[in-house]
Amino acid sequence: MPSFHGDVAVKNGKIVELGKLGTSANRVIDAEGLVISPGFVDNHCHYDAQVTWDPICSFSCYHGATTVVIGNCSLSLAPVRPGTEERLSEFLSY
Repeated sequence: MPSFHGDVAVKNGKIVELGKLGTSANRVIDAEGLVISPGFVDNHCHYDAQVTWDPICSFSCYHGATTVVIGNCSLSLAPVRPGTEERLSEFLSY
């Protein structure tokens, strides 16, 4: 979806509608000049080895990333064939 100026309706902690809503709300937050995003794509990270012990790359959520791109930094250990994770972890420990 391309960027646009609009409204975000949230109900019970979840986004339920986007657009030029113009409806009333219990609480309104003025985000003029700011960017609202449900998450960001981290297109340069070094989780290649981390996926062997942390398959969801959990540190990403702390800085707002919901998607990570791995395997594009010249040294990649992913994807990994099942059963080779321990061998790859040993390789990285040297």
